[in-house]
Amino acid sequence: MLEKVKVTGVTFFKDTIDGKSIDSGAVFIEEHLNFQTGRSKGTATQKYPLGDASKAQALMHNEFPLICEVEFMCVTSGTVSKNIVNSIK
Repeated sequence: MLEKVKVTGVTFFKDTIDGKSIDSGAVFIEEHLNFQTGRSKGTATQKYPLGDASKAQALMHNEFPLICEVEFMCVTSGTVSKNIVNSIK
């Protein structure tokens, strides 16, 4: 599923901790709060993992917030489904 979204920030880490190599990135995307209950209104930022740090680093030169084209993919463990970021431009 391809969507244009507001990206409010990006973060990454690529280093070694206690001998374990860590290479990760994340993007923060603005989403609407669930207004159906009548107890929420507006937006919040949701953190989505990007996989490796290079995907996050590719966005670092931009001014935030920015509008990106994001491809979301729905994945499941067999009991729980969630959306992940497959690609971002």
